[in-house]
Amino acid sequence: MTSTRTLEAPTRRSETASGAIQNGQFQPEIQGLRAVAVLVVVLYHLWPQRLTGGYIGVDVFFVISGYLITSHMYRDVRDGSPIGLLRFWARRIRRLLPASIFVLLVSLLGVALWVPSTLWEVSARQIGASVLYVQNWILAGDSVDYSALDNDATAAQHYWSLSVEEQFYFVWPILIAALLYLSRRRAAAGRTMFTSSRSAMIAGIAVIGAVSLIYSVTLTSQSPSVAYFVTPTRVWEFAAGGLVALIFGSRQFQGRRATAFAWAGLALIAFASLAYSGSTPFPGWTAAVPVAGTALVLVCSGSTAALSPRWWLSRRPMTFLGDVSYGLYLWHWPLIVFAPYILSHDLATLEKVLLLLASVLLAWITKLTIEDPLRRGPLLRTSRRAYAFTGGGMAVTVALCFGLTAAAYVSPGGAPAAELGPCYGPGALASGNDCGPVTGNEPPNPGPALVAKQNTEPLYKGCQTGLAGTDIVSCGLGVEPDKAKATVAVVGDSHATAWFPALDALAAERNWHVKTYTKASCPATTAVRVLPAEKNDVNQRSCVAWNQKVNQQLVADKSISTVFTAAYSTAYTFASPQDKALQDPAIDGFKDRWRGWMAAGKKVVAFDDVPRTNGEYVPTCLAKNPDNALACAMPRPKAYPDNTVIGRAGEAMGREGVKWVSLREQFCDPKLCYPVIGSIIVFRDHSHISAEYARALVPFISSRL
Repeated sequence: MTSTRTLEAPTRRSETASGAIQNGQFQPEIQGLRAVAVLVVVLYHLWPQRLTGGYIGVDVFFVISGYLITSHMYRDVRDGSPIGLLRFWARRIRRLLPASIFVLLVSLLGVALWVPSTLWEVSARQIGASVLYVQNWILAGDSVDYSALDNDATAAQHYWSLSVEEQFYFVWPILIAALLYLSRRRAAAGRTMFTSSRSAMIAGIAVIGAVSLIYSVTLTSQSPSVAYFVTPTRVWEFAAGGLVALIFGSRQFQGRRATAFAWAGLALIAFASLAYSGSTPFPGWTAAVPVAGTALVLVCSGSTAALSPRWWLSRRPMTFLGDVSYGLYLWHWPLIVFAPYILSHDLATLEKVLLLLASVLLAWITKLTIEDPLRRGPLLRTSRRAYAFTGGGMAVTVALCFGLTAAAYVSPGGAPAAELGPCYGPGALASGNDCGPVTGNEPPNPGPALVAKQNTEPLYKGCQTGLAGTDIVSCGLGVEPDKAKATVAVVGDSHATAWFPALDALAAERNWHVKTYTKASCPATTAVRVLPAEKNDVNQRSCVAWNQKVNQQLVADKSISTVFTAAYSTAYTFASPQDKALQDPAIDGFKDRWRGWMAAGKKVVAFDDVPRTNGEYVPTCLAKNPDNALACAMPRPKAYPDNTVIGRAGEAMGREGVKWVSLREQFCDPKLCYPVIGSIIVFRDHSHISAEYARALVPFISSRL
């Protein structure tokens, strides 16, 4: 019979770094817990609308890793063995890197075969970052980079959590060694507190974990996208596992109460998986739920009777999935990314099930042919060979990433503008030019990848205020102020920024100096712009503050004679500001702002909205359909919906002196709005016009002025 009195009668165990064998005795429940973690993640990636919080599976892995690695190192210390940093890292290399590098190389090949060339650079960059185990920092940087916010998921995106783990494996032994050194120093100085290796490790890890938790909560509230990826916000989860290992040692509680606690732990993991979502602040204090659940399962083995957690976690299907969990995590995401490109449609339910089975099969094959042979065989047996393999594998992968990036930007060899004459760009839409196909007879030059690169390498870098900023950022275009016949300004959101190439060229022709005042996702209006997708009103408030500061500066600057403005007005809804009720905030907000500029003695030139697309990056769509550009076109009624509020405001304000520049006939014919016109790609992403097309529109803008 099992004990029903207390959580006593613990069993003795001593885990290896793999978490499976101790004193010759297999501990299957940890492998089963790994299976739970990887299934939660994989099912979340396949059905994100069903298992909305499945991302917490990586947190379960983090706790397990902290538990196993800390117990392993403490056992060495307890037995009188040195930690042996180089040997420790060599073991991790044998265990993790062969399969990891192999999957990255296969993913690199898959990108070249199936992914549009517009995504080769970002894919190569993330694969290179993954093989160097800094992928999480790359994604953290992208999460606050406005030009990277809409990046498509790459085949290596899931390596962010592996990067966090590898960073943990590198730093954790050093921290443990430092704590042991301090404990010996205290003992030599005759002090009694925290002089044993165990007490020093517990105290040190507790402090490190507490600092990390505080930082995690703080950063999650301030910048949740960054907090999700960076390593310091996750350290406390590893620390929690380490503390469980040190406090409870080799004990594992049994009995009915322990069984209840183990079920409670699994219930916490299940609750977080089902109840959490993308709107849950994570990994702040909410991460404590899956972390606590994992800790409970690790401590409370419970009863071995049928239907107990230990019984379920020890069944062969669970231990098998635990055995292949690493490979399953590596393979499932590239298959999810590549499959829609191969099939040319989104995955259906049956296809997702087949993909899951294929991921398990690949994981099993990888374990048998790569993981086990290289971990146990002679090839990487010595530390020197392990490190040589690491350096060589990383170097080859990074070199191939550079090669793939270079291949993306090979010129398509289309005819230059001078050879195309009046049929280059918007002239192809003019019936009198007799140009043939609107898209042109020559392939676009520059091609899709080079046009898409304008998103990551802006032509006017540093000339636009970010999403959360309120500082005025301004650049000068056209001619120098002392040589200019007039000074004009351009004001608005990123769609105003997209007109920079055209205004720069126009200003050079007319001897203007242009002052730029643009901010990401912030139209120049007195109304409050609203984006339902935003989780808080930080960007909304920063837009209001920035608008007020820019308006004051514009009105006070007597040198500015004309203000050009543009906005992606169909992307927002609008509300009245706190100090004024607007009858129609969407239209009246623009009118109010323009009237204020005109009252200050300035002319106003407002650009119409550019046509809407199908929401996909246009260069990517063209790269996927190199012989059928019309697959990326939009019917004109959908491209120009009725709610183009800046358009309605501009037309209404024409009587009051606003110069309204509508270029719809240079984007569309009566039926379609085109992704390529006269061998120029029109958009650099899903809504911003390309620099080449903006410049090609200069004659048409000039004629309307």
